[in-house]
Amino acid sequence: MRNSTSRHQLPTVVVADPDPRFQRHITFLLQQDFRCIATNTLWETYQVIQREHPALLILELNQPDGDGIALIQKAQADPRLKEILIACVTQRASLMDKVRAFRAGTDDYLVKPVPAATFVGQMLLLRRAGHMARAVAVR
Repeated sequence: MRNSTSRHQLPTVVVADPDPRFQRHITFLLQQDFRCIATNTLWETYQVIQREHPALLILELNQPDGDGIALIQKAQADPRLKEILIACVTQRASLMDKVRAFRAGTDDYLVKPVPAATFVGQMLLLRRAGHMARAVAVR
């Protein structure tokens, strides 16, 4: 039985990865729980997150137009975007890259390839954490 929830009632996730196969794979895995928008560059991603205010940004740090760490810092510096949960799902596996990403403001860091069950579980956990943090902030 299909969920009768409208696609626009689902929280939005932006998948910022230049690899179209990865975008399709992630969209397939998350389509039951999120409305997915794929982007190919940091510039495009920033335009989309300003317009859409997604619940979650899934970010490959290696982008054709720069380093994804710069986008994390830019989003964290903007009060309108600061509450977006950010998950780096990236080829970068070094400890220094992880430390830089967490210091910049990422909420999770997964190194590709990530097993599908692990990935979906982590994204749903981030979604729940975001809801809980917003509920506490409202009190």
